[in-house]
Amino acid sequence: MNVTYGADYSGGELKPDQLNSYTRYDLRFLIRYIGFPGNPKCISHYPGAYQAHVQAGRMVLLVLEEGNADPAGGRPNGERMAELALKDAESIGYPDSLPIFFSSDAWLGNTPLATAMAYLDGAAAVMGKKRTGAYGFRDFIQGARLDGHAEWLWLAGSAPTDTEVAQGWPHFYQYNNATLNIAGIPADLDWAYPGVLEALHGEGPPPHLTGQPGHVPPWPLAPENYFGLITGPNVSHGGFHAADRPYIREIQQALIRKGFVPGISDPSSVWANGTYQELTREAVLRFQRSIGYYQTGNIWPDDWDRLLA
Repeated sequence: MNVTYGADYSGGELKPDQLNSYTRYDLRFLIRYIGFPGNPKCISHYPGAYQAHVQAGRMVLLVLEEGNADPAGGRPNGERMAELALKDAESIGYPDSLPIFFSSDAWLGNTPLATAMAYLDGAAAVMGKKRTGAYGFRDFIQGARLDGHAEWLWLAGSAPTDTEVAQGWPHFYQYNNATLNIAGIPADLDWAYPGVLEALHGEGPPPHLTGQPGHVPPWPLAPENYFGLITGPNVSHGGFHAADRPYIREIQQALIRKGFVPGISDPSSVWANGTYQELTREAVLRFQRSIGYYQTGNIWPDDWDRLLA
């Protein structure tokens, strides 16, 4: 797939000629911090920097971050942060047609998903949802996508699968397995998927509609039956019967793809062995916790629909 490369950084400001001299990647866009002009990580700290990048032909997008726990403040914090972002963005001449990303720069952990989504809703109430972006790991980004809390999605951590990209999300991906060094400033490599920058330039609609799930296979079990521990009762399908194992493997592979199996990123891993044991149950609990859903550790029809979407 032909993606467009970009970078985000916080250790200072780069000049267009420094970016032009960097040849490992053709960096066509930047994502820079905003909202706190007294902070050297923000582009507004450097008068003229935004306009210099734009005049050099690079799109610059903005992201707001006060700390790792921004979403824990819920809707009031989202409203406050959006007001800071808009004021600072206006000061540098940022167009009101472009999005600003609101950050969860860590897994949500003890922050309930509903609180994190209220944070995005607060930002959208101030800025409008069409300009509201979400940056973070899979729990935050999937929550934003599934219920339409943000229009633009920037994923960190494990990469999206081909199926997810085909569904039209995320729009941007931050590659976390290496750090670029550009004129002495560390930077993260990002890429935009086809159609995204064109849409932001006003050359077409966004390449997807947020909240649109993909095809989900039909629920394969009888009523009142579920996928659960192999040691469970008869209604718990855990792989004792060979016919259940392909479905369990599909569940396990979805858990891997969506980042709920720490240390494993390959869906073809032997971890996806078709038997529902304690490690699978723990991964299901992580998934259920991430979407604010009933934490049973079992897969019922609603879990099936949400996990495989």
